[in-house]
Parts: sequence; C-alpha cells; structure tokens
Amino acid sequence: MEFRQLRYFLAVADNLSFTRAAAELHLTQPTLSQQIKQLESSLGTRLFDRVGRKVRLTAPGAVFRQHAERALKEIHSATEALAELEGMVRGTLSIGVFQSFNSSLLPPILAEFSAIYPGVSVTVRQLPTGEMEECLAGGALDLGIAYGPPASDRIVAEKLFEEELSLVVGDGHPYARRREIHIRELRDAPLILLSPEFPSRRLLAQCFAAAGCEPRIRIEINSTDAILATVRCSRLATIQTRRMASTFSELHCVRLKPRLTREVAIFWRNDGYRSAAARAAADMIRKAHSGNKTK
Repeated sequence: MEFRQLRYFLAVADNLSFTRAAAELHLTQPTLSQQIKQLESSLGTRLFDRVGRKVRLTAPGAVFRQHAERALKEIHSATEALAELEGMVRGTLSIGVFQSFNSSLLPPILAEFSAIYPGVSVTVRQLPTGEMEECLAGGALDLGIAYGPPASDRIVAEKLFEEELSLVVGDGHPYARRREIHIRELRDAPLILLSPEFPSRRLLAQCFAAAGCEPRIRIEINSTDAILATVRCSRLATIQTRRMASTFSELHCVRLKPRLTREVAIFWRNDGYRSAAARAAADMIRKAHSGNKTK
C-alpha cells in the first residue's frame, strides 16, 4: 500500500465517480482504476461496487475510508511537526466555534493571528457542540471554543472563564424593572429557549429541577440571535448571557437566584497532537480572556 493510493481512494470515495476523481487528481481514468485495483488487491477486499457508471462504497470500503482519512490527517500533522523543528509556523489551522462566540469573542483574535502568522491558512467552522466534538475527535478540527464540560471522554476542556446567565426581557415585559428574580418565580413565565440539542438546555433543565419546578417553554429556536430579536418585540423571556443580550437594544437583564454560570473552554482532542499554529492561537485566546475569569 502506498500513500498516494490513500489519496486516490479518498478522491473516488468523495466523488463516487472514477471520471470526476481522475480529473480532480489530474490522472487518466485507466491509471486511477489500476491504482485502486492494486490497493484492493493488497487489502484483499473490494472497496467499491461498480455498476455501470455508478460507483458506491462497499461495507469494507466505508470502514477503510474512516481510517484512511485519519491516516492522512496524521501524516499532515507529522509534516507540520517536522517543519516546526526548523522554527517554521505554517500550514493550516481549523477552529470550531459555538454560535455565540463567532461574532464577539473570536474576530479580534483572528485579526491578530493573521497579522502575525500570514503563512497559516485559517478555517473557522460554526458548529453545535456535539458536532464540534466529533470533528475534533476525528482530526477535522485542531481546537474548538465552546461551553464546557465536553460530553465525550475523547475531548479535554481547558477552562477560560465563566459567564453568568440572566433572565433577558424586553421593555414591555412585567419583569423589565426587576433587579433579580428567583428561578422558582419563572414557573409561569412564558419562555423562548434554545432547542434541546444545546448544552445550555441541559443546564437549565437541571437548574429548574433543583428548584422543584419546570420551565414554561412557548418557543424553541436553534439561533440565539433569533431568540433575542423575538424577546425584544414580545412579552416572552429567555435566559442568556449579558454579553449576548448587549448585542440588542431595548433588552433588560435580570439577575437569577441562585446564580447560574456556564464555563467557556478551549476544547482539544484527548492525547492529540497540537500543532504550533494551534498552540499559538490558543495562547492568543488565553491572553485575550485572562482577566475575565467570571463575566
């Protein structure tokens, strides 16, 4: 088995077409087909079913694809590691970020990083926390910024700071002039919250359960901006950080009792290689938020 055969295999697996894969690789189709046959022969199994012009992965092919992707990622990491021995920070950096961080916490850090390390190509992906963890574990991301703790033991979290959650209401809400409110008082307050796949919903469920009541959820949306925009023009309330509420006018934050916080953290793949670019970006993130242990 040769390294190039892995690249050829993944090109066919991605395109499900020998014609398109050959064009992408700048090879002739007979050459590509011959390389795939040699790979299948060395593995002792068929990786693709070919029915006319259609191509699909076999069951062994689907399994092999996962390992081939990881192998190429590790080879890429090794190449970067060797370059770093010569004092060079270059290559690529892939960052996963949770929705609420993409527009507020990350932009100044990205601007600084790009100015200092122009040789590094940066990709930022806005992802739900669960998908972010999967991408980190699979090697598709170098690091992530999300609310901890992670759900998977394949991921480790490095705490940055805590953010306090508040009840957020619009001008016309009965609680708009309140300074604080106990969570039990919200049992009859119509709420608009993030949908259940978000970690904050699990945190709120635990908080309400500890207070011996259940939230009265009127609307669920998978967008913080959409929730806050709806709160601003309705008598619905939500529970969100002051940082996010401050991005909208005519919103009021009411302190919750008992105090409720979320941990913001850098997510890493457990025991995974950390490139120089990833370490440099993490250093900038730490420095930017070193004075904000609790917000």
